[in-house]
Amino acid sequence: MQEETSIILIDDHTIVRNGLKSLIEVLGNYKVIAEYDNGKQFIDTSPLPQADLIILDLNMPEMNGEQTMTWLRKNKPDLKVLILTLDTDDKTIIALYRAGVRGYIPKSCDASVLKKAIDSIIHTGYYHNDLLQHALIADAEKTEQIKKTTDLLLEREIHFLQLICDPQEYTYGQIATIMNVSNRTIDGYKLGLTEKFNIKSKTGLVLFAIKHGVVQL
Repeated sequence: MQEETSIILIDDHTIVRNGLKSLIEVLGNYKVIAEYDNGKQFIDTSPLPQADLIILDLNMPEMNGEQTMTWLRKNKPDLKVLILTLDTDDKTIIALYRAGVRGYIPKSCDASVLKKAIDSIIHTGYYHNDLLQHALIADAEKTEQIKKTTDLLLEREIHFLQLICDPQEYTYGQIATIMNVSNRTIDGYKLGLTEKFNIKSKTGLVLFAIKHGVVQL
């Protein structure tokens, strides 16, 4: 007989947990051994329950899914985590897989997808689906686009953008002093960026620099 798979549910909606527990336990040889409203309630449990899999929501009070995942990666890296959530943003999906999540499925999925995800994580370590594939492709395309864009930037324009984004909130005059150039030269940098990328304001310059990885927040 196949060994029973133990599962922990972490979701702040009691009715969702109750329904999920009932569904999971009829899908296969699975047993929900513990339930929590949020990540903090889970990590504050002593002793921490051991399970084959944690099914984790992202949007929760006190300690959300991403914060919980950060804690797990540092303190319990061997615990397998499946994200079940309404949020399917590409950036979030990529970040969570990099943080150690083993699978990611939307709450809109049907029971067969949930079972497949659980079984895949338990038996192979990961569940890779269309969501991840789409996110990886989008991430690669974005990285390539950023590279193409930044390749068009001159070294002095990069320095100028970095100073624009500095927390000191330098004026254009102060930036000219720091870069040891004239105010007219600074105007030239602004004009050059406007012509290349159609950026017409200081706010636009900041957003451009952040979007294309010229500066890291």
